[in-house]
Order: sequence, then structure tokens, then C-alpha cells
Amino acid sequence: MFADRGYEAVTLRAIAEEIGYTHAVIYQHFPDKWHILAELSGETIELMIQNFDAIAAEHPRPKERLFATSRGLIQFCTAHPQQFRNVFFGPENRNGVRAGQYINDIGAPLFGRFVQLFFDVARDEGLPDRDDIVVAHTWWFAIFGLATLMVIQGVVPDLPDQALVVEQTIATLWAGVQAVPRLPKSAITKRSGRSRASKQ
Repeated sequence: MFADRGYEAVTLRAIAEEIGYTHAVIYQHFPDKWHILAELSGETIELMIQNFDAIAAEHPRPKERLFATSRGLIQFCTAHPQQFRNVFFGPENRNGVRAGQYINDIGAPLFGRFVQLFFDVARDEGLPDRDDIVVAHTWWFAIFGLATLMVIQGVVPDLPDQALVVEQTIATLWAGVQAVPRLPKSAITKRSGRSRASKQ
């Protein structure tokens, strides 16, 4: 309901009607709809962790594990779009906490796995900047971004097959982390300066 109607539009009474209870019964377990969303979000993150761990256990080599868990993350999100939306597309204000910070906090065990796996791969494969968290985040941000796009867009007949896009993305990212060194902060400053200048 949160994903379909929007968090603000859903009431506890509507939730109770949807599942066949009175809203008084719902109040006995959840003081407000925020606590329902929090419960759903926590369960979804836990499922994502279980999915990650199960896939990782099947692949002893770090590189294979990285590729497989990247695919697995996207597959989980597209197979459970409503659960994904509840966590990542929810309200900006999460009971007084900004959404980004809230997601980062409850997702810390999952996100920590992502980063550590990338570090394991970087060391095993001898990648440059092997302990650089910016490079690790770049990989996973790209994978999350693709998952988000696929959840929003769904299957579009006129576009390339999603599985092929996933494989191409992983291959492109892998080629990039092997060849492109971590940009220094000075490069970001210069690019930002040029961007501002072009707008003037």
C-alpha cells in the first residue's frame, strides 16, 4: 500500500481494512504507520542480507562472488519491487530522521558486506586503490542504480533484455575498476569549477 498509494496517503484505518482487521487491533501492535513501515523496511533489509549471504557462500573466488552478488541484488529488487520501494522510495522524513541517513543506518550490515567483498576482490585481483572506499561505493552505487531503474521501469519490450544489460554493466564496471585510477579530490574541484563556469 505504501508503494502503490504513497506513504502520506495511507492511513492505519486503510491498512486495517486491507488486511481485515479493525484499526483498534492495529493500534495494539503499531502506534502509527511509521512503525509499520519501519518493520517492513527492517524485514526487507534482512531478506537482502540472507540473499547476499546465500549467493556469496556458493562462490569461493572473490571476483565470482562479487559478480554473482551484484546479479543477485538486482534480481532480488526486481523480484520484490514493492518491498524495495518501501525501503528506498519511502518518505523523506523517517520519524525525524532524513531518509538517506535512515536507510544507511538500517542497511549498515548489508552495505558493510558490499564494501568488504569489494575490498576482498581488489586485494585478490591486485586492483589499484584496493582499499579505497570511494571505488567500492562506485561499484555498488552503479549496481543499486541499475536495480532502481529496473524496478521503476519494469520490462519494456523495445529495450534490450534486462539480463544482458546487467551483464554488460558488470563487465563495464569491472573493466573500469581495473583501468581507471581513483580520481583525486582536486579533479572533482576542477570539474565542478568548469561546470559552474559553463552555466554563467
